[in-house]
Amino acid sequence: MILFRLEKSPVVILLLFSLIAVPVMPLELWLVKSLVDHIQLWRPSESIVRILKAAANLGALMFINNIALGVPIPMAMTRLMEIGTHEEQRLLMHHNASLPLAIIESPTAKNQYERAAKVSFSDIYSTGIQLMQTSLLSITLIAMILLFGQWIPALVVVAVASLLWHATGKSAESIERTDRSQTGNRRLLRHYADLMTKREAAKELRLFGLQPLLASRWVQLHQQQSRETLLTASKSEVRKLGPSLLMALLSGLLIALLVLIPHEPELSAGGFSLLFMAFTMLQSQLTSLISQGASMRTMYMRWEDYNAYMKQVGIHDIRVTSSESPAQESSSLVAASASVNELDLRVQQLSFAYPGSEKLAVNDVSFNIPSGCRAALVGHNGSGKSTLVKVLTGLYALSGGDVVWQHSDGNRSPRAERDHMSAVFQDFTKLAITLRENVAISELSELNNDSKLSSTLQAVGSNFTDLDEQIGAAFGGMEPSGGEWQRIVTARALLRNAKFVFFDEPTAALDPAAEKQAFELFLQVTQGRSALMVTHRLGAARLADLILVMKDGVLVESGSHDELMQLEGEYYQMFELQASWYR
Repeated sequence: MILFRLEKSPVVILLLFSLIAVPVMPLELWLVKSLVDHIQLWRPSESIVRILKAAANLGALMFINNIALGVPIPMAMTRLMEIGTHEEQRLLMHHNASLPLAIIESPTAKNQYERAAKVSFSDIYSTGIQLMQTSLLSITLIAMILLFGQWIPALVVVAVASLLWHATGKSAESIERTDRSQTGNRRLLRHYADLMTKREAAKELRLFGLQPLLASRWVQLHQQQSRETLLTASKSEVRKLGPSLLMALLSGLLIALLVLIPHEPELSAGGFSLLFMAFTMLQSQLTSLISQGASMRTMYMRWEDYNAYMKQVGIHDIRVTSSESPAQESSSLVAASASVNELDLRVQQLSFAYPGSEKLAVNDVSFNIPSGCRAALVGHNGSGKSTLVKVLTGLYALSGGDVVWQHSDGNRSPRAERDHMSAVFQDFTKLAITLRENVAISELSELNNDSKLSSTLQAVGSNFTDLDEQIGAAFGGMEPSGGEWQRIVTARALLRNAKFVFFDEPTAALDPAAEKQAFELFLQVTQGRSALMVTHRLGAARLADLILVMKDGVLVESGSHDELMQLEGEYYQMFELQASWYR
């Protein structure tokens, strides 16, 4: 039990006091019977002490029920809701962070996450306790009714309630299935709403007048969702209509059943009051039982969604091997010991396919980047460059082959490759936090090392000096330009002092002057390090020690600029095409 592991007292209190509350209702009914019988038998010449005692007993029991039992139960439920909500979110975030990037990026996983987020540990437990309590109360009330020989009314009530239980449960399942099917469209609705309300798309919406188009799509999709929900709800209500009407009719026929059905011995006023209240309460309890049962069916379906998402394999579940023979290590990731400075990257017959796709996005790629070598990865859009980098950085799991991080002395170990690398991506994260935190997220141990943070920013050419300045206009902070952001994230990557640095087209959004500075910065900061830069700009690629050329997921050429130009192959054609723009 997740909640019990987190905090035992509210779990135990809710269970214990709910069980204690079960005999209170039948005892209260019996005291009402006793009070009514005493009043019926009382004569003016007699003392009213018995009546007062019966009334006092009833009042004391009601006090216990309302105060002694009524206060701890809601307090325990409130506490369970607090710790349950926190744990649900914590577990989902932790698991989500462990999943391979290829899974996170898929629409299926996004839908699964949204459905998993609907689970409520506290609701499952509290509704289960209520279901148990209501079941015990209903059984007790039926037993009391049978004690007076009223088995026919009891049988009718239970039979009709059973029909309604079945219909309501089916309706709950149907509604939840519809809700499941609408998950993707709900995400799309939120996307449209974000486009119309958030800063990122504000310029284009106003410049091109897109607001009416997006608003129209939002309305159409919302209406479609509403129609589907209404249709499902209507069918569900029709399914429940017959049993609900029968249940309602019982309320009107209850007194007639009690009066007309023969019984022995003759009922006293107190006995009749007890039976009447017992039937009324039984109907109420059965109605609650039906509602709670339907809720539990819905929660069970959401628990299935939660379990399905949590069973997704995370990156920590991927086995890492350190065999002496790389050829025997299918889909392995091997990292080198940190005790040696020189680090080589060896890629052997690497392949990768996106989840659910049979086509290989990267196919049988092999190359070596020796220690201190600065390599460039080039190719047309869709050639597999960024996918390859995500595999090399461990963000995507290999479909086949090996990525071997090895030192010049041949030492290798199963340590995570992230201990030795850093990266700057094209779509790097612009965090709305302080400058200090923006740089130090790559090496949190340096968060308060002002001298190192400042020197790293200075090394990449940043003019920012106030480490505690807030970044992000949306939160009242400064908004760096594209080139300034480039320097911040480059400082973030270099702070780790990693032996290998990846640059995945980080200059794509920069103007020519800023781009030239970024390339010069790349050459400067990777001096003495191994590096791989993905770029479309072949003028920059020619400065690299090694150029790798991708086409349709395959490595088709590799070598220096001069060597590739002499081949007059793919690289030569790309270079000549770009050069023609400047002639």
